[in-house]
Amino acid sequence: MRSFFSMFAALLLCGCQASSSAHWRVAPDHFDFNWQLSGDPEVAPLQVFAGGQEIWLQFAPGQELPAIFGQTPAGEQPLAYQRREPYIVLSGHWQALVLRGGRQVAYARRAGGPQALAPEPEVLRLPPPSAPEPSAPVFVAGPPDTTLRAVLGRWAAQAGWTFSAEHWALNADIPLQGQARFEGEFKTAVRELLRATELADRPLQPCFYANQVLRVVPLAQSCDRSRGAAT
Repeated sequence: MRSFFSMFAALLLCGCQASSSAHWRVAPDHFDFNWQLSGDPEVAPLQVFAGGQEIWLQFAPGQELPAIFGQTPAGEQPLAYQRREPYIVLSGHWQALVLRGGRQVAYARRAGGPQALAPEPEVLRLPPPSAPEPSAPVFVAGPPDTTLRAVLGRWAAQAGWTFSAEHWALNADIPLQGQARFEGEFKTAVRELLRATELADRPLQPCFYANQVLRVVPLAQSCDRSRGAAT
């Protein structure tokens, strides 16, 4: 009878030892807690760790669970999970996770995993600024110049043209009265200025030459191209 109770006690002891050893089969040092969390804390877990081919996420009590995605080179892949209170368990050896809830996003990655989990923010790329258009040159007729020939001489020097006394094909100067302002290129300003003489006693016209020489001749006289080229 004593041997029966001894055997029964031994069986109970073996049963207790077997049930306790089957509770956790993964050694504690096998869990990898080396994960980094970032993003919106409203959808982020409290901690993440991995063991074998499973990833364990612990969320705050009462926290609404976000959608969980695995990060792949081709994009995000939605993941199914299991509840093992107080954890959410994912299958697979994922290097990076994305957790989304509405517009809020959080990220979890293994240390040494891919650095850029979040999509790059959209950047508005502006075209390079174009060079400002050069302002149109301004030619002013008036003081301190008192004659038309003096004005044309100053304008020619301003524009890089040549206009000397021999390029004035009249026997007298024409005095100026008042003041005028012309914007645009040199040739246009000269034509506008001399157009004012068409109703005067001595109407004039300009002659422009390829070597940037200006001559002024009476309106009735044609421009002699050889005179400008020889100057």
